[in-house]
Amino acid sequence: MIIAEDNFITMILQKNNFLLNLAIKIALLFFFLASCTSTKKEITPAFYHWQTNFSLTQSEKDYLQNLSIKKLYVKFFDVDWNGKMQEPLPVAEVILDTTDLGSIEIIPTIFITNRSLKNYPLEKMELLGENILEKIFSIKKDVQEIQIDCDWSETTEEKYFRLLRFFKKEIQTKNIQLSATIRLHQIKYFKRTGVPPVDRGMLMFYNVDDVKDYKTKNSIIDLEVAKQYFFNFENYPLELDVALPIFSWGVLYRGGGMMKLINNLRAEDLRDDSFFLQTDETHFEVIKSTYLHGRYLYEGDIIRLEMVPLETLQRSAELLKSKIENPNVTISFYHLDTTTIKHYPYESLEEVIDAFY
Repeated sequence: MIIAEDNFITMILQKNNFLLNLAIKIALLFFFLASCTSTKKEITPAFYHWQTNFSLTQSEKDYLQNLSIKKLYVKFFDVDWNGKMQEPLPVAEVILDTTDLGSIEIIPTIFITNRSLKNYPLEKMELLGENILEKIFSIKKDVQEIQIDCDWSETTEEKYFRLLRFFKKEIQTKNIQLSATIRLHQIKYFKRTGVPPVDRGMLMFYNVDDVKDYKTKNSIIDLEVAKQYFFNFENYPLELDVALPIFSWGVLYRGGGMMKLINNLRAEDLRDDSFFLQTDETHFEVIKSTYLHGRYLYEGDIIRLEMVPLETLQRSAELLKSKIENPNVTISFYHLDTTTIKHYPYESLEEVIDAFY
């Protein structure tokens, strides 16, 4: 009887140990799955719209729908210095038509020129802020976020940050988020340039090199140049979203100096070898005077063609993934128009977005 009881107790203990081990394994599995779920980023796809007429074509609407776009950062107007009036005034106001956009969120985006801040007194920043907010809400009353785009300098930092603090104070009671655009150098040198007093930053991952310099390879995006600024991301105190470029242009040089930018220029526009001679991978010489995109070009002019290949976008996403550590990230593309998006199938941009997960 004693032996039978011992065997019975042993069996009970073995069974309990089995159940305990099973429970531990199940608990660890749930913990692992929960950890994976909690660390996965939530990506929100978005686009910028930078034209004065916001009336989307059906092909643009279909493109946004196919890409599951949730947000549109729409430039409502610029704020630029008016020398005659001696004050910063709104220019290039958008004509807004939001018909058939469904649930896509419209985010007013305001570009403020640095010279507006330089020329306007510090004590008038609140007045400027009042005028800007009044203008925004006259165009669209119900907004969830406002974004300010300004490439501030050390001389305008105090004015700009005072303006942002006013915005934040005024709109936080309405549960409106404030974001600001951030350049790469403003992350690397944030102790010198300062950190904008906003809720989030939008890292503009383009225009990384000097467009005026003839020796520049690609001022829109050159990853070797960009990587020189990959410092202090882990110390930067703002959560960051990312804007990636999908635009192109030609940089026109005459007599060794930059003359202008020719927007939306691509290689197919320069195929006529009776007018253009390709001298290397990105440079074209005008060998006979002609018109191009409404501009008159002279014999001897040089054009540097700058574009953003899909593989460069993919590599950009892979590089930035480890730098952007906040769990919720908006990935936006600059910018939306029919001429541009036809060169970027939505399936390819989906792959770019997925690279951030």
